[in-house]
Amino acid sequence: MSTRRRRTRGPGRPMLARVAALMAGVLLVSGVAALTWWGERVPAAPEPRVRALQVPAPAADTVYACPAAPANTLGAVDLRPAAATTSIALLGDARSAVYGGRELDPSAPLRADGAKGGILTVHPGSAISASATGLVTTLTEAGDLRGLTAAPCAPDGAVSWIVGGSSAVGSSAELRLTNPGATVVTATVSLYGSTGPVPLPSGGIVAVPAGQTVGVLLESAAADPRLALSVTSEGGTLIPALATESLDGETPAGVEVLTAGAAPGTDLTVPGVVLVDPAEQGQSADAAGAVSSDVPAVRIVNPGDQAVTVSLSMLGPEGEARLAGASGVVVDPGAVFDISLAGVSPGAYGVHVTSDRAVGAAVRLVRSGGEYPARSGALAHDVGWIQAQDSQASVSGALTLPAGGMTSALTISNSGAAAAAIAIAAADGSWSQEVGVPAGSTVVPELPAGASALTLRSAGGAPAVAAAVVTAAVGGDVPGTLIAVVPPVPDAAVADALSLLPR
Repeated sequence: MSTRRRRTRGPGRPMLARVAALMAGVLLVSGVAALTWWGERVPAAPEPRVRALQVPAPAADTVYACPAAPANTLGAVDLRPAAATTSIALLGDARSAVYGGRELDPSAPLRADGAKGGILTVHPGSAISASATGLVTTLTEAGDLRGLTAAPCAPDGAVSWIVGGSSAVGSSAELRLTNPGATVVTATVSLYGSTGPVPLPSGGIVAVPAGQTVGVLLESAAADPRLALSVTSEGGTLIPALATESLDGETPAGVEVLTAGAAPGTDLTVPGVVLVDPAEQGQSADAAGAVSSDVPAVRIVNPGDQAVTVSLSMLGPEGEARLAGASGVVVDPGAVFDISLAGVSPGAYGVHVTSDRAVGAAVRLVRSGGEYPARSGALAHDVGWIQAQDSQASVSGALTLPAGGMTSALTISNSGAAAAAIAIAAADGSWSQEVGVPAGSTVVPELPAGASALTLRSAGGAPAVAAAVVTAAVGGDVPGTLIAVVPPVPDAAVADALSLLPR
């Protein structure tokens, strides 16, 4: 017979467990009650207000690149001497400055012959930063590279956009990348053309050694009459410029040096759009039937992967008006498109660009001369490019007007809904004036004779953009007018202090 052994628990264990659980519950209830009582009896500690700490930032140098003259990358044969000038004025609390290895006198503006270009470094004094305004001009009255260039000394950046130029047959577009730093910087260049993105050799990757400038010929990628590009840098910052040269067969078709403008956006304004009689800007044939290969136009680039709808309006002396035929224009993904300004009455304007997705924009201005060579059927002409600026940004910067027989017209455009007030002053403090710009309009203020380095500040907070249109009358083989446009350069983007939230 088998016997089962029965396992039994000790009689005291269940009771001890029940007692322990009961005591734990009592203690929990008592603790909650005590905390509730304490919260009612003791006021909550006041929450400290979080304030920004003003931490002085170390003084920092400001660097610019002053672009060199066009270098005949087109391979032109009939080359004539160019009158070239470099002008630099220091602004603010500049202790010293160095340009191309040469120490500059802070109290005296530099004006020197030549357009070799170089890096400008400004050292601040007691302030956090100091700025400068500089301009490099070239004037070639005749020959294959007949034309006027006026390019500002531009600051560095990690991402830059330039809209303009052509790599079609008879044209050259050289992208110049300047590295003002002490280490190698890698650039990624994205090129856009008439029908979409344009592949570049080596995927658009360019290594730029410290303190040097590297050139990239865009015609090596494709022959395209409409170009726009972006430059993104890694490992440092770069300063891009685009030098363009064109021949229409044997006919000079202009030179220009472009610097970067606003990044793509849905609300942009292009200032400095000074239009003249159609016969003077290539819109009509002359008495012999000769025509120009270029006319004034707005260039739009769509860098996105979806089609974009764009509308243009003109900001004139009488207010804002839609550009005929330029409402709801569709631009394909990655494509560059030109919209003619033919039919717009002569005058000074800004072009207001609005779109449902981000686009880049610029305007090409044209000044045509006579037929050259004889019986060629082509009008010699020059071109000037001006980049778009952010419509919501208030003008705050400086620019230099050239001398030497050139004529400059400063234009200020306001695309906002309220009037803007702009303070204009000589960089040396010798004079100043305030200019009112009505909503949706463009004004051309009168400046004192001999005005050169200027500062511009928004005095009323309303957005406004500015540019100076420079022209020169020439004779020789091809009499006529040459043109260039000078944008203002923003102040050094270094604040006097950094606002840091405490941890």
